[in-house]
Formats: sequence, structure tokens, C-alpha cells
Amino acid sequence: MSAVDPERWRALSPYLDEALDLATEARPAWLASIAAADPALADDLREFLAEHDVALASRYLEGGVAEGLRPPAAPPALEGQVVGAYRLLSVLGHGGMGSVWLAERCDGRFEGRAAVKLLNASLVGRAIEGRFRREGTILARLTHPHIAHLIDAGVTSRGQPYLVIELVEGTHIDAYCAAHALDVEARLALFLEVVSAVAHAHANLIVHRDLKPSNVLVNASGQVKLLDFGIAKLIEDDGDWADTPVTGTPASGSTPLTREAGVAMTPQFAAPEQLRRGQITTATDVYALGVLLYVLLTGQHPAGAAVRSPAALVKAVTEDEPRRASDAVAGRSDAPDLQLRHALQCGSTPQRLGRALRGDLDTILATALKKDPRERYPSAAALADDIRRHLDREPIAARPDTVRYRIAKFVGRHTRGVAAVGTTVVLLIGLVAFYTARLAAERDRAQREADRASKVSEALTGLLMGADPISNRATGEPLTVRGLIDAGAEQAQKGLVAQPEAQAEILTVLGRLYRRFGAYDRAKALLEQALASGEQAYGPEHLKLAATLNDLGALLTETGDYVAATRSLERALAMRRHLLGTDHADVAVSMVELGRVFQDRGLNDRAEPLQREALDIRTRVLGPGDRETAVSLSDLASVLRLKGDLDGAEALLTQSLEINRRTRGERHANTGTTLHDLGLVAATRGDVRRAETLFRQAMDIHREALGDAHPAVATSLNSLAHLLIAQRRYDEAADALNRALEIVRTSLGQNHQLVAVYAANLATIHLARRNPEAAEALLRDALRIRGLAPEIMPSRRRMLAIDDWPVGRIETRLGEALSDQGRYDAAETALLDARRHLEGAPARSPDDLRDNAATLVELYGRTGRPERAAEYRAAAGGIR
Repeated sequence: MSAVDPERWRALSPYLDEALDLATEARPAWLASIAAADPALADDLREFLAEHDVALASRYLEGGVAEGLRPPAAPPALEGQVVGAYRLLSVLGHGGMGSVWLAERCDGRFEGRAAVKLLNASLVGRAIEGRFRREGTILARLTHPHIAHLIDAGVTSRGQPYLVIELVEGTHIDAYCAAHALDVEARLALFLEVVSAVAHAHANLIVHRDLKPSNVLVNASGQVKLLDFGIAKLIEDDGDWADTPVTGTPASGSTPLTREAGVAMTPQFAAPEQLRRGQITTATDVYALGVLLYVLLTGQHPAGAAVRSPAALVKAVTEDEPRRASDAVAGRSDAPDLQLRHALQCGSTPQRLGRALRGDLDTILATALKKDPRERYPSAAALADDIRRHLDREPIAARPDTVRYRIAKFVGRHTRGVAAVGTTVVLLIGLVAFYTARLAAERDRAQREADRASKVSEALTGLLMGADPISNRATGEPLTVRGLIDAGAEQAQKGLVAQPEAQAEILTVLGRLYRRFGAYDRAKALLEQALASGEQAYGPEHLKLAATLNDLGALLTETGDYVAATRSLERALAMRRHLLGTDHADVAVSMVELGRVFQDRGLNDRAEPLQREALDIRTRVLGPGDRETAVSLSDLASVLRLKGDLDGAEALLTQSLEINRRTRGERHANTGTTLHDLGLVAATRGDVRRAETLFRQAMDIHREALGDAHPAVATSLNSLAHLLIAQRRYDEAADALNRALEIVRTSLGQNHQLVAVYAANLATIHLARRNPEAAEALLRDALRIRGLAPEIMPSRRRMLAIDDWPVGRIETRLGEALSDQGRYDAAETALLDARRHLEGAPARSPDDLRDNAATLVELYGRTGRPERAAEYRAAAGGIR
């Protein structure tokens, strides 16, 4: 047999390990069981085992390994070599895909150790390289305390892709539980950390697909870390979900990478649909979590003895119901010593352990291990909820709702109270009667929780799975993501009125999605409805309520309604501080959003402390190299630039750019935004050439990442126009601003504040070209948008507060346009109104006041009133 390629070795290696553990005389029957399910696999194994016997007879340990049995080459001696910012120290492990090295940072900027994962050089350029790179993409999306996070990624000088991952020094979770003799409740608490990590991955549309004890480590402090997303699946199906059409035939959209990753699995922890090569969903991970929990609680696999034979394992997983966990630890067994040893490792006896698992835990495990994915828990979070209910001795959602069961759970929670009256039958009867109403309430609450989880699951599953494809047959139009979300929103608004918790949760998610689409009116309506449903469900204070308030505040900021945005975000921040404390990443999120509102209002002294505190929290909680820390670096830099600290701003933006390039990539939208902000610093310094280069780079990235019609592209066009105006390149500047106006009018609406800003900037060009009539039309439209025109309805809320300094700037330009037309009385009125606005705005710019005074001096000079001109000459900087 010729040397085996790495992928084939990965597929065969687990079976060879099992074969070599068997006695020689037991192998024929084992091979026969495999041949019944997979003849080709059995043939390969026979050939390998035959060559193994030959090699063994030839005393191969004293020479070389037989060529056919040679596994993928071990990693070359790379000790001491530098990969990115890290020096390789020693091999932690290697296999067919690559090697993992212990490494230390050596660039002098930080100290620390990490795990460096290198793709085998022989695999560069092959399909498996795509899987390796996708692991990096997936890890970059995940930020969770129980997931080993991505630190860096790149390509070595030899062309090998590498990932730098958090170094986790710990023990496999099953071994950790055994070594520390954890009881059932402690094991469940540890398992909940695993589930929270998986739920986070699912929230980011990622399915792990290889959950098993060796991929879950517990460190010395008892904290769980989930590893190895190497064969994880993006629910987006390898593409940008917002641009990928949804079809009803997953196979038609499969790629070599998807197909290759689809067969990579650990059979003992694979779900039935994985073994059948069916569709992989979040339910696949729920099944694997069920297997993992079964192993932790029983010390056995749900398939029992069938795990020893591949064919028997496949049959057991796909067809046979697993033994109840309580029976596995305390029932009849061929291995009573195993039962006793596991019970001792749980600090118990087989009988006591069986009683602990009987009932709720049997039901929880049976639900997670259902053969049909639709019958399992709808999500990892739903599994966690039932485990928490069990730990709190409350009724679980997966159990049939019977009066006897409710009473038993009540007694379990109030053991002492029941025991105190247990000797008196009359008192016991009275107790039952007294609590009848409470039991009914508990039943109703548990039913509501179950209904909420079911409704949330149904709605989100409907969106992800394509809802009902029949509904689109009438029009013949392809089913789009936006169409699915519209259908889901309508369903949530109408069908969940009686379920405010579920409605609030789903409408908040949908509001976020509409905001991403730029459908701001729709997003605002849904978020406001979600807020009302949340207040009805949770009362005035709850973390889910705070999340909705934060989303609503961020949306209002984007639409320019700063007064309402401030109220919403201040409430979200206060709520999160009260419920989470001051050292939590979610608190930083609200600080960042509120700081942006103050900055947009020109209140930089109020924005700066918020952005500094947010940066401090993210640096401590998430790490100095986290991509959210990069966002805070940019936000603080923006405030410093506006306050004149250009050196401080540039240093922060340079650091942010490095993190964004490393964690998000060169062509990510955030990378483009950071380049744009560096362009603003360069423009403020007067470095026009560098600023223009940076603005154009940012614009190209945003067009590629977000599309030609995204508001971020308009932002770069507007900044570029400022540079072009300063160079009197008016034609180019006008083209840029007209395009920017077209983008924001289409995507944000005719009345968005950015329309007013860009219109006023375009008016500046018309004034320079001596076309004051065109400038006046644009400036009056800008004032209308700001809420000052008489046609604005009184009931409409002003977008900005009374300290709206941009209004003064626009009115100054209007006065100039009117003066250029010889309409001096109207011009004087506009200019004096502008001055009152500017003097009453604490966030005004000195340049705006100086510009206004200079325009007044020019006006009074034209109209022959030198005494009035003299009043403003000093404020205008001595202009004559």
C-alpha cells in the first residue's frame, strides 16, 4: 500500500486504534461488523492490519515503519522559529491537518504564551486549507469567557497559514470531574458553562459539530474552555448570509469545503443526522451535548457496549433508544465494578446516584438525545434552562405537566416546611389547599416559559430553514433573506401578543436585522414594540430590557434623533450598571453608544470619560487585543481628534488598525472605518495627500464589504469632498457630494440629519462657484431637516437639543447666499439668528463664530454701515 494521505489517515486512524486494542482473534468478527456497513472501509482496514502484522513480525521497532502504515509526517523541527509575533517553543500535538505549538510572544510589546496552530506545509493549496482558514474566521466571531479565543492569524514566510489561539492548560472535562470527585450538582454547574459557550456560538450562527470531552478543558481554577472549531459549520453555508439566496436543497449549494468538513466527525459523539449524512443544524450540537452530559453523569456512553463496534455504534445511535441514565448507574450491568467506580468518583454510591438521576435528569437526557432533531431541545439555551430549573428544584419544560409532578417538585423545594407539618394530616391537607393557587401559578409560569422557548425556536428556525417555500410559489420569485425576515416579523407581531417574553426577544433580534439592512423606520417600530412587550413581561428593570433599550438608542443615533437616543441609552446604561456591576462588557457597550451620541452633539467633554471607561473595561475583561477593544480605541481617538489631541488620536487609531487587520482582516468594514478616521487626523494636520489616500482606501473597502450604496461609503465621499474643496477641485468635490446625497437619501430617507450635513457642504461649492440660488435651496432644505422650517409639524420632536450648533453653521451659509443675491435684510436676519444659535451652543466651534462674524462684516461693508461692521471686526479676527 502506498503512503496514505493525511485526510485518509484522519478517517482511518480512530478505527485502527480500536482494532489494535482488540485481541488478534477478535478482529475478524470486528471487521465483519464494519463490512456490513461500509465494505470499502473494511477492506482498507484489513490491508492496514495485514501490513501491521508483517511489520511487527519484521521487528519494525528496530528499523523504519512500514511504508503503508506511515502516518502523516510529524512536524519539522521548528523550535525557536518565529511565527508572527510568537516564537515556537515545543510541540503540543500534531496530526494529519497540522501541528500545535506552545509559543511565547517575542515582539517586546506584550508578554505571554499562546498555542500556535500551523497547517501542514504539504496541505497548502489543497481543499483542507479552506477548512483551516475558516476555523480562524469562526474563532474571530466568537468572544466568550468559555471559548478559547483567537489572538492572531497569518501566513508564515514558508506560506503556511497559522492561527494563534489562547493557551488553555487544563484537563478534559470528564477526567477533571473524576479527579475532583464532583457530585451531580457540581458536574451540572460545570456543564452549564459548556452549554453557555455553545449557545454563544449558535447565536453567531456557528455549529461546532465536534463536541466531546477532549475538546472541553477545565483549567486549574475550575473554568471551562471550549476548543477546536476546526470542523465547525457556519449556518450561512460558507457565504455572506445577507447575500446568499435561501434554497430548499442544501446539497445543491454545497462546496468542496462543506462536503469535506461534513464527513469529519468523532463517531462516538456524532448525532444520527451526521452518521446519515443529513442536514447539520444547531440541534446537532444539542445531541452532542446530551452525549457529553450522559458521559459525565453515568461514566458510560449512551450506546453502551455498542460503542466497541463501529457498525453497532451506528445502529445504536440511529435506531436504538439509549438506556435511562439512572438505570445505567444503578441497574443491572455486565460491569458492576465500573458502576461502583463511577459512583465513587461522584462522591456517592450506585443506588444514591441512580436516585439522583431518576426523574428530571433522565428526561432531560432523553430529550437531548432524541433521534429526530425536531424532538430535541430547540436550542442549547433551552437545554440549559431545564438544567437550571432542575437545580432550583422547579418543574422542567421537557416533563409532562402533571399535578403529582408539580407537588413533588414543590415538596423538594420546601423539604423542611413539609417535614414540620408532616406529622399532622390535617395540617398537611391545609397546606395543600393553601398552596393550590401557587401550584397553579407555577404551572402556568412554567408553561409560559416552555411556550416562549417553543415560540422563539419556531420563529428563528423558520427564518433559518427557509420558512415555507410553498408560500413563494404563487409569485415564482426566489425566497430572499429579507422576505424571510419580513414574514418572521409579521408572525411575531401578530402571533405572539399573548407571549410578551417571546415577542420581546424575537422583535429585538428582528429590529437589529432591519437596522443592518438600513430599514430604519421598520427597525424603530419593531424595537419600540419589543420594549413595550419587555416592560410588560419583565417589569421596569431586566437585562433583556436593557439590551432592547441599547439597540433602540443605537438606532436613534443613526437616524439623528439624539435627544431620544440619549434618554434610551442612559436608561440602558443605568440598568446594566445596576444589574451587572461596573466590570462587564455589556456595560461598556452602552457607554460606547452613549459616548457617540454626546460626540455627535458636539459634547466631547461628556463623551471622553465614557469612552475612556469603556476602553478600560474592554481591555480588562476582553483583553488588549480584542476586536471590541479596537472599537473603543477608535471611539476615544475620535473624541481626542475633535478636542485637538492629534498625536493621542493617531496613536490610538494605529493600535486599533493593527487589531482590526489581525482579527477581522484587511478588507473588513471596521478596518476601512479606522483608515477613514486616520484620514481625518491627516486632514486636520494639513497632510492633504495622505488624507486623500486614506479616504479612498476606506471607500474601496466599504464598497467591497458593504456595497456601493451603504452610508459608510457616503461618509468617505463627504470627507474626500472637504479635501477637494480646500484644493478648489470643485467639480470633483461636487460629484462626490452628489453621490453621497444620493446614497443617504436612498438608504436613510429624505429627512436624515446626514442629508442636511451633505446638502450644506454642497451649498458651499455653489457659493464658491457664485451660484447663490442653488446654495439657498440646499441650505433651506437642510434647515427644514433640522426642524426649524415652519412646515414642520409642531408634534414632531426636534432631532437635536437647543444647543444644535450645526444649525448656526447652516444659517451662516444661508446668510452668505442671500447676501450674494443682494437680499441684504433677509441675509442680516439669517446671520444674526445664526450668531444667537452659536453663542447659545456650548459645543460650538470658534471657527464657526469667526466665520459668522466675517460674513457680517462683509454684509455691513456692502450696505455702507461701517459702524456695524466695526462691532464684529474683532470677532472676525481683524478682517477689514
